[in-house]
Amino acid sequence: MKSSERILATLEGKPVDRRAFIPVLSLYGARLTDCPLDRYYSDPAAYCAGQIAVHKEFKPDMLLGPFAFALIGAAFGSEVKLSTVQPPNVRRPAIASLAGWDALVLPDVEANHHLLYFRDAIRIMANTFGNEVPVAACLPAPIDIPALVMGMEGWLELVLFDRPGAERVLEKVNTFLIRFANCLFSEGAMVAVLPCGYASPAVLNREPVASLLRPALEQALGQLDGPSVLHHCGAPLLGHLDILTGLPSAIGYALNYDENLARIRQILGPAPVLLSGPLGTSVAEMDAAQVKEVCRTILQERDRAKDKRFILATLGADVPWHTPPENLQAMGEALAEVGWNGA
Repeated sequence: MKSSERILATLEGKPVDRRAFIPVLSLYGARLTDCPLDRYYSDPAAYCAGQIAVHKEFKPDMLLGPFAFALIGAAFGSEVKLSTVQPPNVRRPAIASLAGWDALVLPDVEANHHLLYFRDAIRIMANTFGNEVPVAACLPAPIDIPALVMGMEGWLELVLFDRPGAERVLEKVNTFLIRFANCLFSEGAMVAVLPCGYASPAVLNREPVASLLRPALEQALGQLDGPSVLHHCGAPLLGHLDILTGLPSAIGYALNYDENLARIRQILGPAPVLLSGPLGTSVAEMDAAQVKEVCRTILQERDRAKDKRFILATLGADVPWHTPPENLQAMGEALAEVGWNGA
């Protein structure tokens, strides 16, 4: 099966030749091509060259567009810090208060050079891989974008103490996100992967997640031109997962395998795809044999063995730069050794 056929069959709960495999290797392409990160995160052709190398080396079933959320903050005016071995980070937020949001002009998805980088990278990748390997756009969920623009503390202060202000911010953010995500779908993205770390019980209690963040997600996802996958972003999500089910366009959820995958599947129901596997940071720190054993254990669990809509993935953020390539190859070896007959 081609990767696109394998992904589609998994979405539909149909038999596949093997489990689909989606490691988060947005950054890793720069290592494979020895590309300086200042170029990698500004030149869409360089980014695509990195993803071509990722596919040649590891044969993932889906490739990711740039996983560089700080550049979205930069599109709003935030100052970005570059690194030699990590994706960019926000150094200084663009604004400091609700008044700044009220005066803010949304970045132009047709002209802003940071946003055009995302668009061009997706288009080049989609044209390069055609109908062989699907491409995913990586975007922060609307509940996570404000922190890129005003900082985590400022955003949480609005959420906790100024509900009308937080609602105004989310309305503005959704206008941007819907417009930008649909541009990426038009460039050839098959799916939008949306990390939603601020929905985690490690960050907020249930009340604001249910009454503020869930409605914002529902509004945004209901206006996307393609499907979405909600991502745990490295934070625990099981405690609030029931709040995030039944969202429009949400076809899948990526969650930490340490959070009881059987319980997660029970909450999600049978239809959504469940993506799980070792954290990227764990893959970096283990040896290849350990990586293979962790993946084999996940795949051979009774509930996973019969779950037709399960995909092996790395979780958290990007697989770190220093990860030995044999550790990533070990994940594919585990898939081949365990196998799956589609029963």
